[in-house]
Amino acid sequence: MYVNVPWRGPDRAGRPLELREADRRDAARYLEHIALIVAETPFMLQGPEDALPDIGEEKDILEEYARRVNCVCIVAARPGPPPGKQPILGSVTLIGGRGKRTAHAADLSMGVNRVGWGRGVGGLLLDAALTWARESPILTRVSLSVYSENRVATALYRSRGFVEEGVLRRYAKWEGRYDDLIGMGISVGGAGD
Repeated sequence: MYVNVPWRGPDRAGRPLELREADRRDAARYLEHIALIVAETPFMLQGPEDALPDIGEEKDILEEYARRVNCVCIVAARPGPPPGKQPILGSVTLIGGRGKRTAHAADLSMGVNRVGWGRGVGGLLLDAALTWARESPILTRVSLSVYSENRVATALYRSRGFVEEGVLRRYAKWEGRYDDLIGMGISVGGAGD
């Protein structure tokens, strides 16, 4: 599905939602969002015990994404308060390679707060990221890693055309056990294709 950012409309439950590119004003709320999602689900590579950047560092990260033509951070929030004041319900980042040989490829990561689960927020964020990647003057590929046990996310990625490209065995360890990561990728066309 084509979702261009900024976007406004209802989530699957009929509640108003907006998607937009994050900027430095979002740093504090973005960090709150990340802290919440790593506490709510084990399916993140970062855990609640891992340190987050401070607000100044996060502002710098968001500014770097805005400067680079192969990076973006898109957030989902309820409309109303101005950017920086809205609680963030979900986010997706595309981080393109820094070198000439990998600048065309972006790694995708995303997460949705529990209050957004089952409401289509993840699908909208993924569609927005893929639309952004397809319109990029440089990106031709998007890759991601997903826990083998995270069947909901894996089904979402497959529904958007991602294909399994390999398995990293025993890559993540949490709660005393190991889990595999499935590497997935999709061609987004663009430059050089």
